Amino acid sequence: MEINSSRLRAFYQLARIRNFHKAAESINISQSALSQRIMKLEQEMEAALVVRGEGGISLTDAGEKLFDFASDLFSMEQDALARIRNSADGSLSGNLRLAAYSSVLRSAVMPALQPLIQQSSDIHVEFFSRELNELPAMLKSGEVDFILLNYFMDGDNLEMHQVGTESLVHVRNRQCNDEQQAFLDHDADDMTTYHFFKHQKLHSLPIKRNYYDDIYGIVKGVELGLGQAIVSRHLIAGMDQIEQVEHAAPVTTPVVLYYRSNRYLNRLQQAVIDHLQQRMNLFLTAENTGSAALQ
Repeated sequence: MEINSSRLRAFYQLARIRNFHKAAESINISQSALSQRIMKLEQEMEAALVVRGEGGISLTDAGEKLFDFASDLFSMEQDALARIRNSADGSLSGNLRLAAYSSVLRSAVMPALQPLIQQSSDIHVEFFSRELNELPAMLKSGEVDFILLNYFMDGDNLEMHQVGTESLVHVRNRQCNDEQQAFLDHDADDMTTYHFFKHQKLHSLPIKRNYYDDIYGIVKGVELGLGQAIVSRHLIAGMDQIEQVEHAAPVTTPVVLYYRSNRYLNRLQQAVIDHLQQRMNLFLTAENTGSAALQ
């Protein structure tokens, strides 16, 4: 039995995007035409592939297996086309799909991959900034090919590389003398501030918290004197309004790249891994010159 290629591609887009309307738009067909292709593919495969639920689209076990197959197939197809079309200059093409947490995506991942992305207009980029707890599911579902976490995660069929290290520091506005000022965190589930002071053995320190949604809101809040915070040191380099409060114990977190080990890696994906391994730390080691003694 041969799988109909147009139906398989339609299924691949639906499985990746998990939305019938957006998937249909991505391959320039109507939503009803997409539904027909999925239905006929399920008939060909003699198995249900997609489940429609209140929470959106999910895949059956058979759908997960077919999605893995389709992902490898289209990745190899892109690789073959790129090798043929670009054999003269060796330039790359294809899809770069990566998700990371906010403190490294814009400040380190994007500049680390800049030389790679600028090689060719045939590289289609999809970057996603997400909360840490959302990232593993994005990799598992196939929504992205790479994720970056700040911890080591166990799991089947996962490949990982530590591509950098973040140094966490206590910062405040240089003009602010209020030591009881609130700490700024992402949200109520963000434990960064508590973990930092646990490393300093200051377990009973009273901490008032306000929530500024993302790391750039937090840094801006500190710069404006709206609160103090625990942030990655490289994010405050060169910001004269912000000073670092010195503590006895250094606190670092790893930056870890994850991808599926049981999947085909094309030339572009391998280049992404190489660039992150070689260049990420260049953008994570910037130092801030301002500091203050811990009161």
